[in-house]
Amino acid sequence: MASGVKFRRPDLHVFVVTGDGDCCSIGAGHWIHAIRYNLDITVLLFDNQIYGMTKKQTSPTSRMGTISNTHPYGSVLPPIDPIQTTLGVSNASFVAQTVDWIPGHLYATIKAAHAHKGFSFVKISMRCPKFMPDLAEEKTSSRDHYCLLQDPNGITPDEATQRIFRNAKLHDPTNINAARALAQSDDFIYLGLFYRDPGALRYDLYGAHNLGYTPEKNWLRSTPNSTVLQCNS
Repeated sequence: MASGVKFRRPDLHVFVVTGDGDCCSIGAGHWIHAIRYNLDITVLLFDNQIYGMTKKQTSPTSRMGTISNTHPYGSVLPPIDPIQTTLGVSNASFVAQTVDWIPGHLYATIKAAHAHKGFSFVKISMRCPKFMPDLAEEKTSSRDHYCLLQDPNGITPDEATQRIFRNAKLHDPTNINAARALAQSDDFIYLGLFYRDPGALRYDLYGAHNLGYTPEKNWLRSTPNSTVLQCNS
């Protein structure tokens, strides 16, 4: 629906707020093709690695061994990595990661995603203290787990937010191979801009060629050799 709205109403600012279940399971087909179409929309993926609203079922991003109502002995398959998946789809144009407990970085990331002209994908690591209290504590227990990606063309939060991070790494967001390597790395959880390609093809620009046309104009344009007969009663 968001893709259709943006395709015919490019004047609107379109945001998609989705979860790890919505995006990576039931909506996976929509997600993959939206990346390839590169419409100018902003997608915020709230990832808490569990189906929290429906009371603790394994989600596509749950770690192996996660105890849930659907896997009482622990999940048995490796999870989908939304960053790696998005970077693996042709025509990806903006891929970033942030967390819900560092609001300065969250704000800067969403702002940068909205400013990008194309499909902006932001994975937001979320906490679920009700059903995943141990994981929520693990995520926030140490600043040593995280590393801030830095580049003049990347995402730059305010100075107070930058001081939160103990680890930082220079990363060129135009290098998709380096972005994929970071996404696969277990050294840190990297926060910031993985990849940006402002020149990626945008399907909404193709679709804008007949905006404002009446149905009659569209019909005539598609059948230039046809004759319109008007019948008066």
